[in-house]
Order: sequence, then structure tokens, then C-alpha cells
Amino acid sequence: MSNSNMFAEQAANNSPKLWVTVSFFWGTVFYITSIYALSLLPSYFSFMPVFEPSFIESLKAYPIYAVFLFAVAFGGYGFNRLYDPTGEKRKKRQDKVSKGTTETIFVSLAGSIATSFFFTFLVALAFIISNSFFEMNFNFTFQQVFFASLGNIAAGLIGSLLVGVVFLVLKLMGKFPSSQFSS
Repeated sequence: MSNSNMFAEQAANNSPKLWVTVSFFWGTVFYITSIYALSLLPSYFSFMPVFEPSFIESLKAYPIYAVFLFAVAFGGYGFNRLYDPTGEKRKKRQDKVSKGTTETIFVSLAGSIATSFFFTFLVALAFIISNSFFEMNFNFTFQQVFFASLGNIAAGLIGSLLVGVVFLVLKLMGKFPSSQFSS
């Protein structure tokens, strides 16, 4: 079975493995962009403290953040099972995406905006918790985290656009799964 068919089958079946994989992929992307957004703000707003964690400090905070990613993945999976227990809504959405009648350019736009915004708060919380285990040298304010979250939405929009472009290219190449597997 090809990778695209495995992905389509996992999506059709609302696989927890898919939720974890996608959460860790995008969570890691937003971890990096959140750190960048938090460190970029003081150069524009001098009243904000400088946030420049070392690479090692960023690695020390990531395991705490990874726990949050598991919680997000399984929380999303559980909510989705409650919201759409039969998978009917999910299948209709996937069919519309496959046919190109919805989300042709920006894929999961609302989800990208929400996660890129929300994950910045999780990054800040991971640094705060990690600081209680390791002596780390960083500083940020709630204001800074909020504005970095708003700025991180740009990363979510770019990610959504890139996924849409990949889907369009796969469709043009005839490699995008056109039919979903039944659950």
C-alpha cells in the first residue's frame, strides 16, 4: 500500500496514530516558529524583555511540550469521536477536499490559525515548567506571548497554504487519493 493510501485510510478511520503524527509534525513546526516569534518581538518593541533561549534550553523545554502535544492529539481524537462518532461528517469533508470543492488552496485554515496561536502559549508554558527542573535563562511577559501568538498565525497561514499547494500538485500528478476507504 502506498504512503498516500495509508494516509487516506488513517484519515478515513480517524486513526489515533494520525492524530499523534500530525500533532507532532505541526506542533514541532509551531514550537520553532513560536520561539522565533517570541525572540523577534523585543527588536520591534523595546519595552519587552529579550527572549533568547539557547539551543540546549530549547531542547530541555521540548519534552514538556511533547507531553502537551500528546494531550492535544488525544484530546482532538476524543473530541472528534464524540462530535462525529460514525465518521460521516469526516468522510463528507474528505470527499469535498478530494474533489477540490473545498479547501483547494488553504487546507484546514481554521485549524492552522487556532493551533499556531494556541501552541505559542503551550511553548511559553513548557519553558516555564522546564525552568523549575533546569536553571534556564529566559524572560518573557504575557503581553509578549500574546503578541507572539498573533504573529505566529502567519506561520499557520503559510503552513496551510503549503499543504494546499502540495495537495494541488498531487492532484495534478494524479497521485492524490481520490476515493476514501470505508470505515
